[in-house]
Amino acid sequence: MRLNHIDLHSPVVAETASFFLDHFGLTLVEKRGKDAFYRLTDGSGLVLVVSAPITSLGGGDQVSLGAQTYHIGFLLPTRDEVDAACQRLRASGVQVNAPKDRHGAYVFYVVIPGNILVEVGHRPGV
Repeated sequence: MRLNHIDLHSPVVAETASFFLDHFGLTLVEKRGKDAFYRLTDGSGLVLVVSAPITSLGGGDQVSLGAQTYHIGFLLPTRDEVDAACQRLRASGVQVNAPKDRHGAYVFYVVIPGNILVEVGHRPGV
């Protein structure tokens, strides 16, 4: 068995998906509806879906919850690339804390539309 995809629920589906497309280099594979479903990929096997929560299945989103209950992370090959990613986000007006060494990695965190916490970092040897 292998993990097929990760689906992030957001009340602002297009805005969340656009952030991943614009700032994290993901590619749009499929879009359904006006603001209902986006399937994105990184070209290396990651399939990331952004969709509205399915209330009939008990789905919710972190904006409605008013809390961040998880985060997702992206790895870069070097510390310099982490610094560059942080600077690109800042230059586009996104609030980002400076990268620092945490739990064996050099990382920064950013909250993107949909109240989703994203980690960007470098971990030596990975």
